[in-house]
Amino acid sequence: MTAKMGVSRKQPVAAAERKLLCFVDRIDEAGVGGWAVDFDAAAESLRLRVMIDGVIADVVSCDLHRDDARLVTLANSRIGFYYSIPERYHDGLRHTMTFATLDGVVVPVSSRNGAMAALSFCLAKQTRVEAVVDGLVGGLIQGWALRVDERAGTKLGGVRILATSAGQPVAEVTADQFRGDVATATGGDGACGFSFYLPKGLRRPRMTLQFFAMPEHEELRGSPLEIEFPSASAREQIESLIARTDELFAFTFRLRRDLQTALPRERYLLDDYQRWAAASLPLAAARAEARYGALPVERPLVSVICPVYRPGIGDFLAAVDSVRRQSYGNWELLLVDDASGQPELTAAMRELAKADKRIKLLNRKSNGGIARATNDALKAVKGEVVAFFDHDDLLEPVALEVMLRARRATGAKLLYSDEDKVERSGALCEPHFKPDFNYRFLLDINYICHFVMVDAGTLREVGGLDPALDGAQDHDLLLRLCELLALGEIHHVPEVLYHWRKSASSTAAAGAQAKPKAVTAGEAAVQEHLQRRGLAAQVKSRGGLTCYEVEWRFPAKQRKAAGVSILIPFRDHIGMTQECVDAIRKYTKNVPYEIVLLDNWSSSAEAEAFTAMQANMPDTKVIRIAEPFNYSRINNTGVKAAEREFLLFLNNDVFVSEPLWLRRMLDECLADPKLGAVGAKLLYPNGTVQHAGVVLGVGGVADHAFRGLEGKAPGYMTHAMTAQEVSAVTAACMLVRRQAFEDVNGFDEELLKVAFNDVDLCAKLTKAGWKIVYMPDTVAEHRESISRGDDFNDEKLARFMWENEVMKQRYVDMLPFDPHYNRHFSREGGVYRELRLLRPEDA
Repeated sequence: MTAKMGVSRKQPVAAAERKLLCFVDRIDEAGVGGWAVDFDAAAESLRLRVMIDGVIADVVSCDLHRDDARLVTLANSRIGFYYSIPERYHDGLRHTMTFATLDGVVVPVSSRNGAMAALSFCLAKQTRVEAVVDGLVGGLIQGWALRVDERAGTKLGGVRILATSAGQPVAEVTADQFRGDVATATGGDGACGFSFYLPKGLRRPRMTLQFFAMPEHEELRGSPLEIEFPSASAREQIESLIARTDELFAFTFRLRRDLQTALPRERYLLDDYQRWAAASLPLAAARAEARYGALPVERPLVSVICPVYRPGIGDFLAAVDSVRRQSYGNWELLLVDDASGQPELTAAMRELAKADKRIKLLNRKSNGGIARATNDALKAVKGEVVAFFDHDDLLEPVALEVMLRARRATGAKLLYSDEDKVERSGALCEPHFKPDFNYRFLLDINYICHFVMVDAGTLREVGGLDPALDGAQDHDLLLRLCELLALGEIHHVPEVLYHWRKSASSTAAAGAQAKPKAVTAGEAAVQEHLQRRGLAAQVKSRGGLTCYEVEWRFPAKQRKAAGVSILIPFRDHIGMTQECVDAIRKYTKNVPYEIVLLDNWSSSAEAEAFTAMQANMPDTKVIRIAEPFNYSRINNTGVKAAEREFLLFLNNDVFVSEPLWLRRMLDECLADPKLGAVGAKLLYPNGTVQHAGVVLGVGGVADHAFRGLEGKAPGYMTHAMTAQEVSAVTAACMLVRRQAFEDVNGFDEELLKVAFNDVDLCAKLTKAGWKIVYMPDTVAEHRESISRGDDFNDEKLARFMWENEVMKQRYVDMLPFDPHYNRHFSREGGVYRELRLLRPEDA
């Protein structure tokens, strides 16, 4: 099921009644021909928008000579046109074509058969289909399909799949979700998977579904598929048991997991974004009203700035249309023609400005780049607030309204929204659900990007864009705004309000490689920002991307004055603990440290020999704690014996292997005096991620981000590879400022003896005003749970469920709203994997 951009699907902009007509008298396998006239300006050849499936595909000029023109008008014989239909529409599917003037007025279409609402066409392509339905997985019906073109040597996804029951259609989806397993096995397009949720109203206790690839109507392998759903009474019993099991500790854990598997529920996987967007985007305005309240009584003028340089004409017209269709009408659109040198584009801009007085056209005599063009517009704005808009992107119809509601409610001077990308076809994809303002993340990458609204007075105070940093001019501007504004004056609006066009020249489609200068410009922007703040650092690109690593350059004497106490609890497992300690001594450089070994009742002769040897080592202490295992108490006891300004809590099953591991964590603290704790990236022995930050609220209390991801992979929107503020990190390897630790009275040794004590500590630090940072460049191996076994065996489940309940009650207002994890992500399906549909009452 392909979700189309809501703006693009509507009819073009209405205008006063004009005498227009388009007559089609030629339709063949290559294109469409005919003539078109504006009878109010018959002497001029008309130019038309060509709309295919409601999306602007192109612009065609009606300037071909027609011998029969005299039958229509004596003023001009050059009224004919022929439009070649692009190859992408030769797909065997039915499409519709309509026409409009450049300023968006619908042109009526006729043929020898009379008037028609739209011209339909279907152009075939010789292909075959390879497709399989896998079955029902967790409430979702899943499978894959590839359209194979032997002549072209391609195997492409995007196949339309029809599901039927008893011969009647029940669903239609597009096979365009990523399936790496299929790509590997077939050598075809990875974007070939499909999954869908059968609506409750269509379900029967037992059903047989058939699946067909369309338009070939070829049945998939694995079809028909027999499915059995719980009856209404069975569902009620299951739900009752789920509620009951939350009170039953050990029994709860296993039974609830099994019942959730048996009970299908509405699910939106991240790869299923199109279906989510179709359901969620129409609710954005209602959610904003519920969250922020009314629009300002005094309706401020919004100046929308749009530098223009050689966009595709169809994409440009669609962009302007999206501004004209805003639900909030008090705006001005400043189009800055940056010496595009394209007469057709220039003429279109003039016609648009003539058709809508809110559109202002500024012309540059020479091409100056996006920064200079934007600065020209900034000098001409009349609005109280300024919004930045690219020449081929799209705004949601409620974008300005939602941003202004948030501005009135929060008093923010800089606001930014979530965004996604839009395909040539109008389909929405690749959503970027952003965290609330995250300064450390902004140093590593311009995660804010689009849609940005700034008070005009603030922009004048900070100055315009820097032409020397074209390609990263927006990143530079945001960093300069951060220098001026307080934290409370920057606000994230958690709604997808901006659709970034994927085109050949855009980083939306090709990444940083599409604009190589953006990489070096970005390095310079971050470097200069840190210099203005008086922070010594070296900034360099990560892998040639517009994503950066900040290497702090503090004097050695500053690190020496700080120092780190490394606290390592252990009980026997001497070989492993020895390996852990040896790695620290071998690899740790440029940071003074002491090791504090916390012996929790080891009983072997090997342990006695080990502790005696370690106690004689320089800068090493051994403290014996002869009492039952209580992680919180063990570490609190160790802190009392530690002597350094910073405390590193380290499991004895964590192994470091490079010289700068501790220096990087310490430097983060030295760079920000309000930083309370820093966590590392931890990998399983097989090289996949065990910890890359902790997200609150997922799975009940919290969960690790990116568990199982390949160790060097960027993760969702680079979150796995960039330094950033997070709500919590694991104490398996966590550096904590002693002052911050003591401010919140350390670990809770009364109620959280084993689980969640690190999450609790981080939550207390956050409430006290301290920050938590995940540092991906400190990487260590973690042989998880070797030190004390698995939390989830039978005898420990009761304790785990108790501590789980302690956290839920203690942070009832905090767990569901992790500010660093977008509210549109589900809290049940793992981290960065599944979306949820928020109703206005949930806002």
